[in-house]
Amino acid sequence: MLFRSRRAEQLLHDIEFLSVAALAKRGHSYPADEINALWRVLLLNQFHDILPGSSIGQVYEDSARQFADLFAKGEKLLPTGSQLVNTTGFERAEVVEQAGKLQFVRASSFGPAAAAPAGDAVQFTQQGDRLTLANGQLQATFTTGGRLVSLTCAGREAIAGEANVPELYDDWPTNFDAWDVDPFHLETRQACAPAIRWELVRREPLRAELKFEFTIGQASRLTQVVRLDAGARRLEFRCEADWQESHKMLKLAFPVQVSAMNATYEMQFGHVERPTHYNTPYDLARYEVPFHKWFDLGEHGFGVALLNDCKYGGSTFDNVMRLSLLRSPDSPDPKCDRGRHEFAFALFPHAGNWRDAGVVAEAYRFNHPLRPGNLTGSFATVNTPNLVIDTIKRAEDSAALIVRLYECHGARGTARLQLASGFTKACRCNVLEDDGEQLVVTGNTVEFAYRPHELISLKLSR
Repeated sequence: MLFRSRRAEQLLHDIEFLSVAALAKRGHSYPADEINALWRVLLLNQFHDILPGSSIGQVYEDSARQFADLFAKGEKLLPTGSQLVNTTGFERAEVVEQAGKLQFVRASSFGPAAAAPAGDAVQFTQQGDRLTLANGQLQATFTTGGRLVSLTCAGREAIAGEANVPELYDDWPTNFDAWDVDPFHLETRQACAPAIRWELVRREPLRAELKFEFTIGQASRLTQVVRLDAGARRLEFRCEADWQESHKMLKLAFPVQVSAMNATYEMQFGHVERPTHYNTPYDLARYEVPFHKWFDLGEHGFGVALLNDCKYGGSTFDNVMRLSLLRSPDSPDPKCDRGRHEFAFALFPHAGNWRDAGVVAEAYRFNHPLRPGNLTGSFATVNTPNLVIDTIKRAEDSAALIVRLYECHGARGTARLQLASGFTKACRCNVLEDDGEQLVVTGNTVEFAYRPHELISLKLSR
């Protein structure tokens, strides 16, 4: 459910931007009614009992059909093109795969991707039971049992002990089976056995992949494909799970060589810090933390971020970061979460703190793969790295363009937004798109002030 929800959010985000970008070409119109209809389906399925898995089984049967229809209609709304397009406001340099062939590309903010030299290559080596993937940025060493025993970034070790350890917890909430995770589950941790088999499934200069297969609990399996690309600053884990447990919770544990009193977790348009200790009852009450695309544990000069593509719970105790993967309540749906799951996450060790390292940008890149499209240059850029261009869309009741940004670091200042599309008028607006403060336009650029964590909506028109 969470996987479908985030994929639908990304699809509609990309439809809105690519439809705006296509308006400059003849024969293209903005499919506002169709987009709004799909948003209504998505928002219906984000009702508070549907999204977290606390509805009855028939709800998810209906939901699956509605999402299938949403994806089918949404893919038809995407403008076609022969290029790959970056639908985020961050520059990119990465490996892409098309028709089974790998290529290294670079792309500007909301711009097209073009082939470029990678600058390094991926190497695989084996020494006894140690398997190592390395590029010019990272070196990761696994045991043949799938344990990550070393991850170095610029010579700095990020891992303390064995990481990538699947853990099972007894999950019997006192009151509400599918709604709650009670703190005493922490006392039932059991590390799962190492992987039963491994395989080198890809070995090319631009990409190397290791595959590990784990048995989990009584009847479940977890398959991981660990990926390292040329030029990559993150180590990716592409996972499939066949989940058949009851009243169990599955997590992955990553002890890291970082010491800090607080960890930072992303929320929508911002972040929050939570303690890495249980010094008080108030601290203990925050044993599990909701988050969106990333959480980070950092000390002066170094940190580790854990990025993910569809999970929303994690925790950090002492120096151990844990990503919560699956639960298995029996009520109100006795089949809740049972079956096949796909998800991905990545480890991103970095110098400096999470702001300096660009963790927000890296999480956006991980969550938004390049899409086919047709652009001649960068559609939108902002000159301040702590401002995220989140959304580009048409206004609800006019031909104006809406650009929505947010400040992600907790800073203030003045920024300049530049668009390839010409406009002569600009103003701030609220989320209902009511006009606010008029702004000065210079060419294709508008300047505006921003405050810490501010959500900013701009309305641009001719």
